[in-house]
Amino acid sequence: MKRFIVLALAACMILSAAAGASATEFKVSGSMWAGYDYVNIDSSSDDTNNFIQRMDTQVDIIATENLSATTLFRIEQTWGQSGNNLGAGSGGALGADGVNVSTLRAYVDFLVPSTSLKVRAGIQGLGLPGAVTASSVLDNDVAAIVLSQSFDSVELTGFFARPYDSTGSNSSTMDLFGGVVAADLGVATISPYFMFANVSGSVDADGNIFNDDLYWAGISAEAAPMANLALAFDGVYGKENGKDAGFALAGKAAYTTEFMVPALVAWYASGNDDDGEGRMRSIDDDDFSMTTLIGAGAMGPDSDNVFGSALGKWGVGLQFEEISFVEKLSHTVRVTYVRGTNDASEDITNWGDDDSATEFDVSTIYSMYDDLDLLVDFAYAVTDFDSGAAADVDNVFKAAAIVQYNF
Repeated sequence: MKRFIVLALAACMILSAAAGASATEFKVSGSMWAGYDYVNIDSSSDDTNNFIQRMDTQVDIIATENLSATTLFRIEQTWGQSGNNLGAGSGGALGADGVNVSTLRAYVDFLVPSTSLKVRAGIQGLGLPGAVTASSVLDNDVAAIVLSQSFDSVELTGFFARPYDSTGSNSSTMDLFGGVVAADLGVATISPYFMFANVSGSVDADGNIFNDDLYWAGISAEAAPMANLALAFDGVYGKENGKDAGFALAGKAAYTTEFMVPALVAWYASGNDDDGEGRMRSIDDDDFSMTTLIGAGAMGPDSDNVFGSALGKWGVGLQFEEISFVEKLSHTVRVTYVRGTNDASEDITNWGDDDSATEFDVSTIYSMYDDLDLLVDFAYAVTDFDSGAAADVDNVFKAAAIVQYNF
């Protein structure tokens, strides 16, 4: 009997060891927030006035340090809206039932055996380098295969992505091929890159028509030449086959002090001439955000791109970031002058070279607990639009408040 008990215990130990060796670890993280957003454009009778909530849940499925998979799902409702209870933002009306779960990311990570080559395949976040702000060409979730390899202070990255593919009578496809070199030079880091878009057919991407191949070449750089001083620069040149080329430049100088980080920022992005060409084409320019109202720079849940992208505009601004005199409370204050670079005025998002605005932004973050923040965001812009559909807009006001739990 004793021998049987010893054998049984030994078998259990062997089985438990085997199970432990092959066990898969699950890690869950994400955020949940609910917020209010108000935007007033003085010439508009239909102000934005929304309550929105969103929950992002990321699940990492880790087999070993060399193999894992990741999914990221989003549930979002706009209060009072149903949208036939289907799609993002729906399910917020009375009853609150809706099919509103979207897949943001789903990819696998692995290391090629006997090498240090990393591979990521699936729907993932992919962005070209950006030191001042996110890339003006591409920074979004997309179906892609990314290869990366490190050599001491240099990292090489190559990728293939397919952002668009439609079938049927109007079949059209866009494939992206690109590479990035990130070199750490000690006092500075530089990241030159190149991307080519192979376009088949006529791709309609959110109202942007791509009829031919495109390419971009750029560089991003960061430097710390002295204590507390940080410099950043982004530059990119892009061209669509058969059309005029365009470019975008951005720079930032920031100095860290005990109570705040004052910074000077500036950018210039080419605009369209009278032939309708000259503004740099972009796959996704929302995150090229220089102010609260330009690009996706707003904290508020539903007021991005009030003034459109930073492309086709130039600007200069003074910023005071991380202002903190009270524990757990910080502020950001920005004053920015912006002017259009397009030949003609079209609307509130596409500015001519006679259109301008001065924008004032104030953002506050209060950390109630380690994982719970209250965010308040204000923006006010005094505009001077010369002509076009927005000629009667004199000012724009935005206010937002969000409570966010990170887990």
